[in-house]
Amino acid sequence: MNKLYTIVRFLLGFMMIGSGIFMFVAGGFTTEYENETAQLYMNAMEETGFFIPMLAIVKIICGLSFVTKRFMPLALLIFMSLAVNMVVFHIFLEPFTGFPAYFIFIMTVFLMVRNFPDYRNLLQAKAIV
Repeated sequence: MNKLYTIVRFLLGFMMIGSGIFMFVAGGFTTEYENETAQLYMNAMEETGFFIPMLAIVKIICGLSFVTKRFMPLALLIFMSLAVNMVVFHIFLEPFTGFPAYFIFIMTVFLMVRNFPDYRNLLQAKAIV
């Protein structure tokens, strides 16, 4: 199980580092969607001017965290919001093109489950004083 954990950690990490670098080089998303609403959504995110660089930086930092295993529980929490957004986008707008997003989500959930002890204090109810 430790080998699987390491493989998933490195695979997701290098995928995010590569994806983030590619976003900087390409200057945005390179995928064209058949669904007009999906394409308008992606175009709107690109046109903000700040979203693509911010997303690329977050992907690179989270990917480096996965590879080096430094601040990994925090990086997983941050990255989970991106993974959920990717899955929801594809479920509602482009369900048949979402397999990479679904795979990324499954890998993220797997890593979070394996790091569950790190989240116990966050999930513990505190008494109100």
